[in-house]
Amino acid sequence: MKIQLIFISLFLSHVLFSQIEGEVYEKIEGEKKPIFAADVFFKNGKNGKTTCSEGMFLFERLPRLPDTLIVRANGYYPDTISIGKNDTKLYLEIQLYPESVLEEVMIVQKRENSSVLRLDPRNTEVLNSGELRKAACCNLSESFETNATVDVNIPDGVSGAKRIAMMGLDGAYTQVQFENIPILQNLDLATGLTGIPGTWINSIQITKGTGTVVNGYNSMAGLINLEYLQPDEIDKLYINAYTSSQGRAELNVQGGAKLNDKWSTAYFLHGAGAFLELDRNNDGFRDIPLGENFVFLNRWKYQGDDFIAQFGVKGDISDKRGGQLGYRHGDELSSNPLYGVGFQNQHVEAFGKTGWTFEDAPFRSIGMLYYAKHHDLMAQYGRRNLTAQEQKGYINLMYEDILGSTMHVIKTGASFIYDDLHQEMTEDLPAGYFERDLIRTEIVPGVYGEYTYTGLRTTFVGGLRQDYHNMYGWQFTPRANYKYKLTENIDLRATAGRGFRVPNYAIDNLPLMANNLPWIVEELQPEVSWNFGGSMYYQFKLFNRKASFNVDYYHTLFTNQLIADRDENPDLVIFKNLDGESFSNVVQVDFKFEPMDRLELKMAYKFLDVRATMGGELMERMMVSRHRGFINAAYTTRNKRWEYDVTASVFSPNRLAPVRLPDGIITENNTGGVVPMVNGQITHIFKKFEMYLGGENIFDFRLEDALVAPDNPFGPSFDATRVWAPIVGINVYLGIRVKFP
Repeated sequence: MKIQLIFISLFLSHVLFSQIEGEVYEKIEGEKKPIFAADVFFKNGKNGKTTCSEGMFLFERLPRLPDTLIVRANGYYPDTISIGKNDTKLYLEIQLYPESVLEEVMIVQKRENSSVLRLDPRNTEVLNSGELRKAACCNLSESFETNATVDVNIPDGVSGAKRIAMMGLDGAYTQVQFENIPILQNLDLATGLTGIPGTWINSIQITKGTGTVVNGYNSMAGLINLEYLQPDEIDKLYINAYTSSQGRAELNVQGGAKLNDKWSTAYFLHGAGAFLELDRNNDGFRDIPLGENFVFLNRWKYQGDDFIAQFGVKGDISDKRGGQLGYRHGDELSSNPLYGVGFQNQHVEAFGKTGWTFEDAPFRSIGMLYYAKHHDLMAQYGRRNLTAQEQKGYINLMYEDILGSTMHVIKTGASFIYDDLHQEMTEDLPAGYFERDLIRTEIVPGVYGEYTYTGLRTTFVGGLRQDYHNMYGWQFTPRANYKYKLTENIDLRATAGRGFRVPNYAIDNLPLMANNLPWIVEELQPEVSWNFGGSMYYQFKLFNRKASFNVDYYHTLFTNQLIADRDENPDLVIFKNLDGESFSNVVQVDFKFEPMDRLELKMAYKFLDVRATMGGELMERMMVSRHRGFINAAYTTRNKRWEYDVTASVFSPNRLAPVRLPDGIITENNTGGVVPMVNGQITHIFKKFEMYLGGENIFDFRLEDALVAPDNPFGPSFDATRVWAPIVGINVYLGIRVKFP
């Protein structure tokens, strides 16, 4: 007797620690009924599982694969499932048939484009490659267009840079990881998003809150983990070419091969350029910088019986040139200089991870993550120049085992960080010439421990870590996550934890270089925050169709924070430690529904209350909209040849910085307007390739007067930071994807 097996979520493939989970049920009059006390075990395994009253089971440690999973229950036909060597992260829905019915065979496979991990005690949403295909998705900053949790902002009107934000807080407070290795920290915040092409990504996991202690202390608002395509799963050759009406062109080429039963390798190539000088608002400045970007990645994987290893190297070179029309590198030295904006970035990194399992103890494992990089960055805004160099090393050793049974799991480990930064900033401004250096070497050893309890309805993860920072002493980081399964369809979650990071006043606030105000930098201390939150997830049937509802609330409280104060004196930017309150309150409601076959609707509303003490008063954070509405509709035709996707967002007005105008008057209207954004894409799938046509900002909503005093860019009133809406307008793009499996 065969069973109906639906692969609902295949995620986090080939990570160091494996897991298979699922539910066993029968169908009575078309409705699922859980089967209690069904036996689920591996043919060659030493221990099995028994399903709970909701029919759920969980294997957090697996025997040596491949193996056969056996499912049996009194009064039902027993069955088997073949689990391959690479099937190390599965969620299974298994239907058993009573012995009184006739045998039949039905196998359905489905992978949702976005989903909430229901068995994870953290509030985690997964976006897979199908979700990323809905947008142009040329780099990581453009991978969140169909997601309401992560916002993408354009912080100034001259650099073309994009930055992400979670919970109303800048991306510096969100920890970004590449397969559990922390990345995009310090200098990477300047251009790192553009160095991760969307076609490389297999899935993205977005976690709200501080997460766990295993991967460090930096997470304050959330965690984004990126899973790249694996060497033993990647297509032999994949080509993606893209061009747009804004003069941007891009080519991605990637592929790989299995060299034998243990070794496999993959390569990734990315090239992009912007070649069209645009100035739609006629202010004399390029709407989009010109420039080129080249990224290369090569990764290897070895999978033995008790040992797995992955390692690779990545390089990133980019050169961007913005500012006034006609500007070229070196014009700032001429007798009649033009205002120029430039980024020159060279970045190389090496990474690896290894894991050991034990045949006599299948739930025990040892893993190690390691990472090293060298980074050179040069940034220019007019007569402001920043030159920086960074070398970083990271290693994390982990041990995992069970205490008596799989209900009790412990993780312990030790980590070490070395981060050497040399940074120099020069300013030749109307107020005078300034020079300031930031030279520091951070050495941070740390240890941590984490305990996980998994019961029939309750899952608890509690962790503690202790790090010693050579500059700021001992740092204690407690974190906890709790999930309670109220019913079969309702999950309740709660989280709390501390975050710690050392700020970089220049990189964290790089867009503020786009004015000519002098910077006053005080003696800065590390940032410390506490995050508390909870959520409710409800999965149900609406008009006999699948639907889900999620509501969450998170509060981030800073006990110290780097404040860029422009309210105390409109003629200065003052960088100082927090003197008063700073917090973020976020409420988000998500609704997902399939009103008809192959049509999926996602709707969301987000409320943000983000405040900090500036100018001696508790005020709203600048450039943060209090309200956001979001809706996404995706439809696939019956023959799966056509895919349609539309996303609409609306942002409420946000607070702008006060600016002194050329006539000496300080701006009175320091509030932006309502911003509507509509994106859409149509994809046609041919036999051997597919083409897509799309549009961003389809209704061409844009800000005409983005810059203050653009006719005198070296004067004291010039300011390009009051950008509350797009300045580019509509973008129409065309692309092709060719795949050789």
